[in-house]
Amino acid sequence: MTLRQFFERYGATAAVVAVLSLLILLLPSNAPKSTNVGAGAVGGNSFNGTGTGTGDNGAGAAGGSGSGGAFSSASGSSGGTLSSGSGSAGGGGGTASGGVGPTSLAVGKGPNCRQDLREKGISVYQPPCVQFSGSNGGATSRGVFPDKIVVVNYLLPVDPGTQAILQGANLSDSPQTLARSYEALRRYFNNHIETYGREVQLKPYTASGQPTDDEAMKADAVKIANEIKAFAVIEGNPAQPIPRVLADELSARGVICICTVSFRSGWYQQRPPYIFSSLPTETEYSATVAEYIGKRLKDKPAKWAGNLPAGIQTQKRKFGLIYLEGQMGKVDPEYKKGADELVADLAKYGVPVSAEVGYLYDPGRNQADVTNLIATMKAAGVTTIIPYVDPLYPILFTREATNQQYFPEWFIAGTGLSDTTAAGRLYDQQQWSHAFGISPLWVTWSTVEKSTGYRESHHGDPTMQKGDEGVLVNIYNSYFRWLFTGIQLAGPKLTPDTFAQGMFNYPQTGGKAAAPLVYFNRAYPTAIKDFIEVWYSANTSGVDERSESGLGMVMKVDGGKRYLPGQWPTTDPKVFDPNGAATTTDNPVGGGDFPHEQDGHAHTKRCLSCS
Repeated sequence: MTLRQFFERYGATAAVVAVLSLLILLLPSNAPKSTNVGAGAVGGNSFNGTGTGTGDNGAGAAGGSGSGGAFSSASGSSGGTLSSGSGSAGGGGGTASGGVGPTSLAVGKGPNCRQDLREKGISVYQPPCVQFSGSNGGATSRGVFPDKIVVVNYLLPVDPGTQAILQGANLSDSPQTLARSYEALRRYFNNHIETYGREVQLKPYTASGQPTDDEAMKADAVKIANEIKAFAVIEGNPAQPIPRVLADELSARGVICICTVSFRSGWYQQRPPYIFSSLPTETEYSATVAEYIGKRLKDKPAKWAGNLPAGIQTQKRKFGLIYLEGQMGKVDPEYKKGADELVADLAKYGVPVSAEVGYLYDPGRNQADVTNLIATMKAAGVTTIIPYVDPLYPILFTREATNQQYFPEWFIAGTGLSDTTAAGRLYDQQQWSHAFGISPLWVTWSTVEKSTGYRESHHGDPTMQKGDEGVLVNIYNSYFRWLFTGIQLAGPKLTPDTFAQGMFNYPQTGGKAAAPLVYFNRAYPTAIKDFIEVWYSANTSGVDERSESGLGMVMKVDGGKRYLPGQWPTTDPKVFDPNGAATTTDNPVGGGDFPHEQDGHAHTKRCLSCS
């Protein structure tokens, strides 16, 4: 059976295929742009201390007093110099206490410091280097011991038949491959990030129920926190991501969760700041979509639509919104809040939404809903559809639009991973050839062997042969990257609070075509902060995010030039113009990752500073 037939036949179980485009999202891999690390205790919003603060630029977004880390700063929102021990905090404000004394931690120094003052390692996103000696403070928190840190990798069940089909389509890895890749990455990061004499150890945990079983997710959170006493949880298999309910319950119990996809900024701020991931928040997507449309598309003809219905290309644009509302008959109010946020942001630019329709993810069982949805857009005279969607439903939407002889513009919002080449090739090509918009992604590698995850896993396990790392290795390594980054930047006194502040102190890094701008703060505890302009070329050949050749490519305008909110120009978009557009590259402007594993060194210790 073809991959398209699989999607259409297997209905709701196809949700696991979200992995097909996650491949590229979770690990930026090139060209650093750094600021100093700030400090300060995070406060407010059910976290230690009081107040909400307004810090930015990765310097800590919450004010108040609380338990700080080993790094402190003497200056404001963009941070300052690094020191250890107690100090007055910049950025987020408040007083930061912690550390084990000024002689035990030297920042920006030591034998493991490379020329850019980051820890020696492959990725340019390594944290600032430190040299540690002395006591780490022992058991500073639940799951933290003098010699180890307990982390759960959470495994949700995947239907065996679905797993077999996904593997046949090269979209998933076997449990054996996944386990070997995780172990290789665990060893790599233990020896390339400062953990202060503690080895990060993984405990696989199999979920007690399906991801839609809220009670099972709550029970698992209780067991992880109270019985296993884990410090943190990471995704155990991206074929079944950790659901929002589990992340919510873990954070309420003070367990760090490197998990979930994007939600609204307000959702994160209403919870303890213990949840981190890689894609922008839904709030950032919304603001960027609205700015792009308001500045560049409003009150202009839909010139990139098809020629049916007659005259659609010359009509002034009318916008319609299709958004994911839930799945398997269950409405999730959080999705509607995200859609409302986008409608409100568009209104700020004087852009009305002419038609708005939500859908429940359940392909193969609600074709009538899909038919009515497209009919609603067509009847409302919508020229430009904004799909706020998962990566699979555009297969159904676009096919149905062609059935109804309706060829609007499709505005790529960057959500749901529908902005990838791997996903775009699955959609109706007559429709997706009219797709353009924005994306938080970047110009990816042409050869997967040069990707960061591939190199890190093979360095962690030098006995690996090509393929042993798995097709999803560039997802797997992102979980480890941000887990270990927070541990290092927390300093020797590791607690959930110091971990969170360490993440907020991560210096701004990236901002070039092949390297998104990455940092974290209280309002936006997700990595990527900037976007590029994209369009889909149905007639261009190349490799997708897994280095698989095929026809159809997402094109990056101006070589993948990146924009922060407020920076989008008012000029006409440069989409559907191949001049200067980028697809993939193994030689990114400004350089790629660092040479490292070729040095011929081997790692025999349990961690970088383990005895």
